[in-house]
Amino acid sequence: MIMKLNVSNELKSRLTHAAENGSVIAKDILSEVKKNVPVEEVIRGSYNFFSTKRKRTEAGTFKKIRIVFTACNKDLGHPNFPDRNNPQAPWFPENRTDLEPSTFIELFKNLGPYQPDEINYFCSAISLDSKVTIRLHDSMNDFMEAYLESNYSPISDGSESSLHNSCMRYEDKARNAADFYANFAGAKILVARDDSSNVVGRAIVWSEITLWKSINTPIAASLLDRIYSSHAFVIELIRKQAQEAGILLRRRYNDYTHTTDFTVLNPIEGQEWAAGDIIQVSLTVKVPACRWHKKGVPYLDTFYSLHLTHGNLELRNTEGDTSIATCRSTEGCANRKKYVCPKCGKIHIFPDAAFCKNCQDMYYVSTVFGKVLKGLSVEYKGKKYPSFLFRKGRPVPEFRRYLQIEKLFIS
Repeated sequence: MIMKLNVSNELKSRLTHAAENGSVIAKDILSEVKKNVPVEEVIRGSYNFFSTKRKRTEAGTFKKIRIVFTACNKDLGHPNFPDRNNPQAPWFPENRTDLEPSTFIELFKNLGPYQPDEINYFCSAISLDSKVTIRLHDSMNDFMEAYLESNYSPISDGSESSLHNSCMRYEDKARNAADFYANFAGAKILVARDDSSNVVGRAIVWSEITLWKSINTPIAASLLDRIYSSHAFVIELIRKQAQEAGILLRRRYNDYTHTTDFTVLNPIEGQEWAAGDIIQVSLTVKVPACRWHKKGVPYLDTFYSLHLTHGNLELRNTEGDTSIATCRSTEGCANRKKYVCPKCGKIHIFPDAAFCKNCQDMYYVSTVFGKVLKGLSVEYKGKKYPSFLFRKGRPVPEFRRYLQIEKLFIS
């Protein structure tokens, strides 16, 4: 009787999903598993009856899952084999041996050699027994769902999960992040989910940014920001999806420190850069600052510096003289660097007064009790403000922008 390669249903399922999720090795192994040939034509040595075991490690709100392969390498027909002729013998724990993923791969005669990156991808992908789907969203509710820890996958691969360790995963922080991205910054988000709709990865997408090749050379571009994932292979899946969607740049390093280093995903029209090129540039996002933005700022990995330039609010990946705040707090709000005058809109550095020096001289009067504002007050949204900040009952543009900026410092 010809002995054929025998693989458990769970291993078949994991291989199938890993192949669907982009693992070249999983796809190759599946093709070997499906061959109707003697096992010795496919496998080195006497190994057969392959399956998997899950090695679990508790990590707070989730479990780290590492997959170990198991197989039987006993001579089942040997006269002295204690379980000879027992059809269940290959599955008894005492007749099985554990195999690391790299060893399991090397058992296949017709496959390999593989690059270390392909092996690492396989090890990560095999730990998630589910197909991953990635979609682009832009509503506040979509951001909330992607950021809330309660929606995350209950498992990760053996690596550190940047998703489960995100400082914005808590409900109040996720709320402010969603409000900011959807209603202030006008960003989008790529969200990766498993078959049970658990979030396994997310990344902010900036569709309309300006790349400054030089101080006088603005170039329209788009950017895939830092990727947070529960499984390492999801990072590559999201990058591939972004490239297929036509996004031009991605972060070169998937961290929060290298804010000016990028990799070209797709060629930029009129530029000599090819896909895969490494560039170091300054980037700007003009933010719409919608009036529906209520409060707060998330921790921003790339566009961490808020600027006021020629009356426009901009997010940049660098600081400078026009910086008025940084978005590098885990408390859900911005950190103030400079002040913006609510009357003239100019940047100043006087923490003891809302108005700049010129406007103080113009609208304050000195009395025996100290300086007081001239004129009457007007009530607006439950608070009283000087009447000169309004025209026909509405805030003047500079004051309207001031109110938008102040919302960023509310956690």
